[in-house]
Amino acid sequence: MRVHYREQGAGPPLVLLHSAGTGASQWRGVAGRLEGRRRLLMPNLRGYGRTPPPDPAAPPLDEEIAVVREMATLAGAPAHLVGHSLGALVALHHALRHPETVAGLTLIEPVIVGILHADRAGGGDAAQIRAVRSLDEIGAMIAAFRDAIAAGDTAAAMRAFTEYWEGAGAWDAIPAAARLPFFARAEKMAADVDLAWADRTGRAAFAALACPAQVLSAERTTPAARDMARRIADAIPGAAFATIPDAGHMAPVTRPATVGDLLLAFEGRATGHVSGMAGPTGA
Repeated sequence: MRVHYREQGAGPPLVLLHSAGTGASQWRGVAGRLEGRRRLLMPNLRGYGRTPPPDPAAPPLDEEIAVVREMATLAGAPAHLVGHSLGALVALHHALRHPETVAGLTLIEPVIVGILHADRAGGGDAAQIRAVRSLDEIGAMIAAFRDAIAAGDTAAAMRAFTEYWEGAGAWDAIPAAARLPFFARAEKMAADVDLAWADRTGRAAFAALACPAQVLSAERTTPAARDMARRIADAIPGAAFATIPDAGHMAPVTRPATVGDLLLAFEGRATGHVSGMAGPTGA
């Protein structure tokens, strides 16, 4: 597989993993903030940009982790993984499988539904009740998205997806020409939604992570997204939690300077993490 990626800068390597429906270009503003201070590797995940679509016969998560594995090999040293939304899910699972390649982990607005599914099976306490509410909330969006895709109404699917994450009127606010990539990526976005919803990884798995980690949640995000972020931060040993002020789910695009500064501030903590770089093992 040949991964299509953007690279710029020099210094400690950062691998930036984009959200569903976007691509490596979503990091343009953050990259500008970090210009000349870090070596940035920004891949397109499977089916985005010129990165080939996933093999339908292979496990979807394995296909995405293979992209990160190539970036880790290219980095030549343990890298700080930065994942946004779906990219955070991929970054987290790569860190679980290949911890020797990870110097630090930043999860921005992580869509990691598995922890909600797992916590829903708890003992009826307040945390379990919140997990049920969060699953109902995000599940309603996913059902609307899937139903529209099944009906061949791509515009309705994109409206449901975009307005859940960015608020009422967000789809109409996108210029017509800028909507075209969403239509082109609809099939892959549907696969991304299915990948996120199918995850069942509970908090016990995250306790194995030993690298420095931070979780960033946007001030104006959805209740379910904030719930997922809090749970992941609690589950990863020693993870920091911070709020990106005056931002919604797409904070890396709308508040790139703030996100870039948070990444730089975290670097001091991540730099002290020492691990060996192993040879390629695949996903």
